[in-house]
Amino acid sequence: MAFLALDSITNRYDLYVPDDPFSPSELSAMAYHGLLRPQFGPYYVDATTPDTAAQRAKAVRYAGEQLIDRDWTATMLTAAWIHLGGLAPEMFEASTATYQKTRSRTKIIPTAFRHIDYMQRSDIAEQDLLVIGGTIVTSLELTLEDLLRSGRTARHYKCAEELADLVDLDNLQQRFHHKRHLYGVEQARQRLEHLLTPSKDLADVR
Repeated sequence: MAFLALDSITNRYDLYVPDDPFSPSELSAMAYHGLLRPQFGPYYVDATTPDTAAQRAKAVRYAGEQLIDRDWTATMLTAAWIHLGGLAPEMFEASTATYQKTRSRTKIIPTAFRHIDYMQRSDIAEQDLLVIGGTIVTSLELTLEDLLRSGRTARHYKCAEELADLVDLDNLQQRFHHKRHLYGVEQARQRLEHLLTPSKDLADVR
């Protein structure tokens, strides 16, 4: 599958990694004093490093390389954080056909893997996957769709609401209409309607 957007891929992550050479407590102290900025998982960057989608994706890519041997796609809250920034999620959500790493995942970050190869899914178009900072990431529209179809927490819905401000909602509704035969899409459409009607509670359509 080709990708419509390709950032420069570099092996330099510019990350502060625990115990190389600073301990986790030392990194936390430096962040407390404003010298470092937390990234995804237990990693940090210099506070002067620009907070961009590419930089956030590099932190996600570094974590993924410690956890997964083969191709994977950043999805759900992981993808939303790359797109939106803010406080990084506490769980690594990604999709991969397989993972082989034996290192304890919880030592890096708790994980929620979907055993699906997004690059082979017939319902996903080329424009649904981007490469940002060397990381394969679901697009704004697909990330929003996934959050509405599969999200179970308040943060999933909050990120969906923030992403809804960045996409063409008419196109998104057409997208849901074309995919209405797929599992969970009707639920996603209803949840989108509730996002656009603040007086309603998303919990009502769970």
